[in-house]
Amino acid sequence: MAFDIAIDGQERTADILARKPDLTVSLGDAVYPLIYSAHAPEEFEIQIAGKTYKGFRYATAEEVHVRLDGRTFVVELPRFGGGHGAGGKQDNEIRADMPGTVVSLHCKEGDEVTSGQKLLTIESMKLQISMVAPRDGVVAKLPVAANTTFERGAVLAALKPV
Repeated sequence: MAFDIAIDGQERTADILARKPDLTVSLGDAVYPLIYSAHAPEEFEIQIAGKTYKGFRYATAEEVHVRLDGRTFVVELPRFGGGHGAGGKQDNEIRADMPGTVVSLHCKEGDEVTSGQKLLTIESMKLQISMVAPRDGVVAKLPVAANTTFERGAVLAALKPV
């Protein structure tokens, strides 16, 4: 499954070519075998084509800042649900753009949330991503639990107007 991403403002296509025995990804025309290990929530080591790099990352709802080998890269994350639907109507469902695992929940059904507030954290492609409320509302549905897996397109949360 290919993903369009922007790295340092340049549009690229990333794709997972293999998960076993090692993670292999393509970025544009280049193919990279990767070995990734996290040492703390923001600290990691990644081995790319046999060379090991130590790095740090910081994630927001819209992007991940990665400091690696003396350079900082900004990776814009894909938008998850919550955009404007047909006719300008806001979506009430937050859906997964890729398969993954729920790491933690930051709200429960019935909670009032504001735009940008963390609803849950997921892990996909070895990245942890915070799923945030696209607008103010009340959590109407939270059909996932921590440590459960989901497929692309799965409803992760649903909001209703306040």
